Amino acid sequence: IDKMAAVDIKFAVSSEDLINALERTGAVAIDAGVEIDNLMALVASLQQTTARGGAVIGNAFKTIFTRLQRSNIRESLEEIGVATTNMDGSFRSSASVLRDYAGIYGSLSDAQKAYTSEQVAGVRQVNILKSLIGDMGNEYSIFNRALGTANGTTDEATKRNDQLNKTMAALASQTALSVQQLAAAMGELTT
Repeated sequence: IDKMAAVDIKFAVSSEDLINALERTGAVAIDAGVEIDNLMALVASLQQTTARGGAVIGNAFKTIFTRLQRSNIRESLEEIGVATTNMDGSFRSSASVLRDYAGIYGSLSDAQKAYTSEQVAGVRQVNILKSLIGDMGNEYSIFNRALGTANGTTDEATKRNDQLNKTMAALASQTALSVQQLAAAMGELTT
């Protein structure tokens, strides 16, 4: 929840849209190896670049992540230089595949762009994919900044909890000392 709030605050995406997108694509994203931080960053990128709602974005990712696992689409991406499997033969995270695709997209011919985009996203989601690829291929992408925000939030929350625990321990220690002093003072009064 801290991560979601941090992304909500820093980017033009609401927690409600993040939740709607995560609900729509959650299981498919897990199967596609997409971690929650990456998924929130992907949603933030599309929300900010397309102004589409979380449900629309979630449905788009459900389509894209499912298609990226198809063998013919993996072959198409491999042909243009995008690795879709790890050294052990397992699927790479769909977020990593999309990032690599964005990295080479600008060097593709118009025909290759059109073909691979439609292969990856299907006809209905191709504009969503192109918006995402456009952002991910940018040096100062919303995706990268949102991912950094989501990743950094865990550390911030841990630090805040540590500080709170230290403060509570100090208060408990002071309270115990005060109770002991009160008991000693009351003991002196009664003797």
